[in-house]
Amino acid sequence: MNTTTLLIAVAAIVLLMARRFAGEPLEARRLILPPVILLIVGGYTLAQVDFATAATHPVIDGAVLAMGAILAVAGGIVRGLTVRVFVQNGHVWYRYTLVTIGVWLTMAVLRVGQLFAGRALHADQAVLSAGLLVVLSLSFLGEAAIVGKRAIATGAPFAPQGARRAARRSARG
Repeated sequence: MNTTTLLIAVAAIVLLMARRFAGEPLEARRLILPPVILLIVGGYTLAQVDFATAATHPVIDGAVLAMGAILAVAGGIVRGLTVRVFVQNGHVWYRYTLVTIGVWLTMAVLRVGQLFAGRALHADQAVLSAGLLVVLSLSFLGEAAIVGKRAIATGAPFAPQGARRAARRSARG
């Protein structure tokens, strides 16, 4: 696996999990922008793979990537259902719960299982590794779809830009 890709994925997960577990105002751009950036970087990484030489079994590679994508979206949807969405200070906030962390851990185990299954089916590991950020972004997009829908259902507005910084300042002072 490409070390840079793995480090980007781990950094994105740790950063987002820490912020969201602590709870923060829900800014629409913060809900959508990180997964879109990951999707762009992941798509670029995947596009750099020389499929003509790397993929000895392109149908298997595609099937394993597709299963990973389906699993990621489904995991994101389930995770989105476990996120606490509430109104505070006149706008929507959200917070990860212990169940959310459990879903994250379950999805990580399933992802490792998928990689082992891909290896057993002789899927090209370079292709699967290159698809990691795409799969991760799809997971975040699945979560964003559910959390966004639940936030809209509260009837309260999304937090204005900079609300997270303001909330941190008021908590300290």
